[in-house]
Amino acid sequence: MAYDVFGIENPLIDLLARVPEDFLARLGVHKNTMTLVEQERFQHLLKALEGMHIHAEPGGSCANTMLGIAQLGGKTAFCGKAGGDAYGRIYIEKLRGAGVSPFISTDGHLTGSTVILITPDAARSMNTYLGACQDLGAADVPLHALRESRRLYITGYLWDTAGQQEAARLALRTAKAEAIPVAMSLSDPFCVHRHKADFRAILREHVSLVFANREEALALTETDNSQEALRALRDWCGGAVITLGASGALIAEAGETIYVDAFAAKPVDTTGAGDAFAAGYLHGKSVGASPLQCGRLGAYFAARVIEKVGPRLEGDVRAQLAPVLGSPRA
Repeated sequence: MAYDVFGIENPLIDLLARVPEDFLARLGVHKNTMTLVEQERFQHLLKALEGMHIHAEPGGSCANTMLGIAQLGGKTAFCGKAGGDAYGRIYIEKLRGAGVSPFISTDGHLTGSTVILITPDAARSMNTYLGACQDLGAADVPLHALRESRRLYITGYLWDTAGQQEAARLALRTAKAEAIPVAMSLSDPFCVHRHKADFRAILREHVSLVFANREEALALTETDNSQEALRALRDWCGGAVITLGASGALIAEAGETIYVDAFAAKPVDTTGAGDAFAAGYLHGKSVGASPLQCGRLGAYFAARVIEKVGPRLEGDVRAQLAPVLGSPRA
């Protein structure tokens, strides 16, 4: 197989800024969630940040996970749509330079961007202008590359426009026809509330492994505790991971139900924590690790990511994760 994991989602330029707590209230920003914004609102947020330091780098939830797997030595591909502007060109170059095969088409719109506001408690509040991302359609999915992949990874963010849904559904049908396992991230609580019925149907019909944080899991399953939510998700798609932040994670897969402890960390920015967990977990599966080993790798990856600004680690990531990568078969 050419790729361990093939991902589809939004190529977004992340613009991260550290702000005081009252900054969110003044601008009417919902804390610790992702909100879709129009171009006018996006520009308003940028104007409010004038004079502050803004850290810019390629992002998007699925791309962060594909990059994380590549840093661990896996082979990944990423499909999406960017603008034919400088940001779009930089995005493609950065992916290729990091070892991710880019299948990114471009059009005349601006490349999508996310303003990520980080408060002193390390919470991140995301405001996403999709730009060209929302123009992704079924014709943009390279089915030949998907058929050469061991796993498909999608996220709930693809359900926010009709064209993206068409692309995702084509990929899901193709994966099913080719017996390619599918993993899915629920993405965001607001996303779950917007598309609850669709997500439930997709998990039952196409997905073999779902990633969710506690709030997302409770919202989708309409339960009031993590244990019931885990059972419901497992019954729908066979494998489920519920991340619990500083409290660790619950995993139900391969006939096992496992609790994984969180690793000690000094949070600076929680952006990308869930993406890093998914990267560690999926890489573990690619190399034959057990669910426990996969969970420990994901948890350790997430713990190291939240100790810095931005969604990814830099430098020799395998060396930084050596304490867990040294586990048997990980």
